[in-house]
Amino acid sequence: MLGRREALKLLLTSPLLLVGEAVARSRPVILRVRYSATRERTRIVLDCTGKVERSWIKEHFSGNTLWLTFKGVGASRRMARLLRRSPLVREVEVIPVTHTKARVKVVMREPHKFKIFGLRPCGRRPFRVVIDVFPDYLPIECAVRKVPQRIVVIDPGHGGKDPGAVWPIGSKHPRIEEKWITLAIALKVRKYLSRNPNIKVVMTRTRDVYVPLLKRAEIAAKVCADAFVSIHADSMPNYPNWSGVTVFKASPALFAKAQQMARKVAKNVRMCSDTMCWSISPLLINLSTTVTFAESAKLARAIVESLKAHVNDELINGIKDMRRNIVVLKTPGRPAVLIESGFITNPLDRKRLVEPWYQDEIARGIARGIEHYLDSLNAVAYLERRR
Repeated sequence: MLGRREALKLLLTSPLLLVGEAVARSRPVILRVRYSATRERTRIVLDCTGKVERSWIKEHFSGNTLWLTFKGVGASRRMARLLRRSPLVREVEVIPVTHTKARVKVVMREPHKFKIFGLRPCGRRPFRVVIDVFPDYLPIECAVRKVPQRIVVIDPGHGGKDPGAVWPIGSKHPRIEEKWITLAIALKVRKYLSRNPNIKVVMTRTRDVYVPLLKRAEIAAKVCADAFVSIHADSMPNYPNWSGVTVFKASPALFAKAQQMARKVAKNVRMCSDTMCWSISPLLINLSTTVTFAESAKLARAIVESLKAHVNDELINGIKDMRRNIVVLKTPGRPAVLIESGFITNPLDRKRLVEPWYQDEIARGIARGIEHYLDSLNAVAYLERRR
């Protein structure tokens, strides 16, 4: 019968244990986290002690967080890093689970597209797992809504570093800035529309922040909005007598530019209409732009008629075609209008635009017009983003 010392010696030298130690030594381990960031891409690099197969990494997206589970890969310690210089990613954290399992949490500022791949050792650099995050948004899929609720995007023009039209013109410290007028009216529009349980309102901004034009269009596409309404105030220094409220829709001349816009948005979202949601393809661009312009005209007419009922009829200029290259008016699949609520360069309009009572009249007219347009839609299905 073996004694305790002999049994322990036999156990330590057994082939099974030696194989286990060899396997443990050969498993890759995440040693450190690095990153680099530009506007076009944020690259997160995980330095590892050995090769990591792509099939060992399982990914899961939840909200704005990308979770990566590494099987057969360990981590030397828990590591967390804030990505202050990245416009796309907030932080990265490496979490050891067991000796052969680790998780990586990537918290994005928005749910952006990403790519994962490996880089072989090169010189003094070890094997690296690379996570590239791009500014494009994740593709959005739509499904039939169980609740017949319409979605409207209200877009207060300008904001943040972009004040829009100002008065006095050219002043470093203007008394009036368009961005505040548009925000005040937009928030009142939301107030009126929110009273209707069948309408959901999405704002492109609710405070003084800068939102790029393409991002505003993407917001509407991502939520599968039924209408997009952008609110502005005009400025014509050379024509101080020009006044009143004007509702703009995209002109037929923008058809070609709309096709170019579609290709940009197609990289980020899927289009949706009253009856379906589909990935944008060249074959559908012409059809979708035709529907967009027709529905935009209907939306514009409904808002103008409502404004005439709630505001002095003489102050409403009616509908005009927007000939400038306005991104938010030409996104295929999305009826859209731009409302100029008055002229800051006109003395009477300028006085009215800063008055809460006038802002309220404009907002009520816009909201009722949107409601009338949505009521006119004979929908066979309602769309929502897939969870």
